[in-house]
Amino acid sequence: MNRREFLRAGGAGLAAFVLSAPRLAGATSNKRPNFVIVMADDVSWSSFGCADSGLFTRTPHIDKLATEGVTFTNFFCASAQCAPVRHELYTGLLPPSSGVYDNGNRPRAKYRNVVDYLGAAGYEVGLAGKLHFNSKSKFTKVPGFTSNCNHAAPTWSLDGAKDFISKAQSEDQPFCLFLCSVHAHHPWTIGDSSRFPADKMVLPPHMVDGPVTRACMSEHAAEVEDLDNQVSATMKLLEDMTLEEDTVLIFLSEQGTAMPNGKWSIYDFGCRALCTVRWPGKIKPGTTTDAIAMYCDIVPTLVDLAGGTIPDKIDGRSLSKVLLSADTSESREHALLFGQKHLKQRALRKKDYKLIWTPNTDEVYNQPNIMGPKSTKRFHDAWQEWVEKAKTDPAAKAKVDRITKHPEFELYDIRTDPFETTNLADNPEHSQRIKDMLSELKKQLAILKDELAQK
Repeated sequence: MNRREFLRAGGAGLAAFVLSAPRLAGATSNKRPNFVIVMADDVSWSSFGCADSGLFTRTPHIDKLATEGVTFTNFFCASAQCAPVRHELYTGLLPPSSGVYDNGNRPRAKYRNVVDYLGAAGYEVGLAGKLHFNSKSKFTKVPGFTSNCNHAAPTWSLDGAKDFISKAQSEDQPFCLFLCSVHAHHPWTIGDSSRFPADKMVLPPHMVDGPVTRACMSEHAAEVEDLDNQVSATMKLLEDMTLEEDTVLIFLSEQGTAMPNGKWSIYDFGCRALCTVRWPGKIKPGTTTDAIAMYCDIVPTLVDLAGGTIPDKIDGRSLSKVLLSADTSESREHALLFGQKHLKQRALRKKDYKLIWTPNTDEVYNQPNIMGPKSTKRFHDAWQEWVEKAKTDPAAKAKVDRITKHPEFELYDIRTDPFETTNLADNPEHSQRIKDMLSELKKQLAILKDELAQK
């Protein structure tokens, strides 16, 4: 099977399905949906009430959106950092195809992206807020959202979004609008953290408990709450403009929270994201799907729903069948995850198990933003608290060592251990599973011509 055949595998018939899917009552046969995509910044899947992660959170509007559409429980970015996630989202390409494994990588070429693909289908494609994406084809710039993710006092307004939508409507043109928030990227200065008392925060089990760590998660939760307000305002804007039924509304949480084992890591707290999609009358409300999906699948899905031709030289595949069939839970057999320059790792993530492969076990993880002595980031303070506790607390030391030192293989039962705290790789009953998953992982890396394919 060559690369193109591989990328198309599992996607046959999707376009035909969309064309044959029942249409909304009263809709014309050539009616194409609009798209609004709200994207967060550095927010792990577990930061939302609808994720049912057991953590302390308050996101009533995003939770409401989940009740009105379908939510993916196995949605991933290939590499947990801003630039690779956004390059994957807008181009449909995985890091081996584009060369964008982390923020320091430039894409190998000027790849076509969502502006080209939807533009060819007659769409106006706009973006408000954070870009963090190197592209030849430019989005229509929409004002209203702070674009600097490190800003201490970011602001947002939907006035520019309303103008963009109104202009598209006046020209009888379908539109695609990305609203790219900088919430909840550090420095976590937005929102009221007193609404999230530190002593009541429920920490993920992989974290070392301490007052600084609790304060960090409280500050982060407060900014996520303001993100929730942005989603609420977007939903109201579509309602006020009577565009709800004509618009596919997607919420994406980007990659994981900027804390140890989150952003920059290959664990689910870094690579797993929330994706919820609403399209009244088309997508069954209040549903979840365990179909495995990735950011690279968004572009072909938009093109497919718009009635365009899905590009054949990308890594993504359309999720149309999953979205439009309530009983469908199949898309990919697995997600492929890629570590960054701080630690060369690869992972194969299935619905039930995840295999992490670290070819060079002598390599020590050293992410300078978290661990660097000159770092002034808030999450660096949390890491220092972890390291200090590890000097006298064996449990804390095990959690610190888990980040800095890695065996060649880590295997996790995701369904019983979603925060990946118990490595099963040394259990003999899983030896064949590891062998099979490693074989599949290496096969996929070879198809994609990944830099670790020959290891």
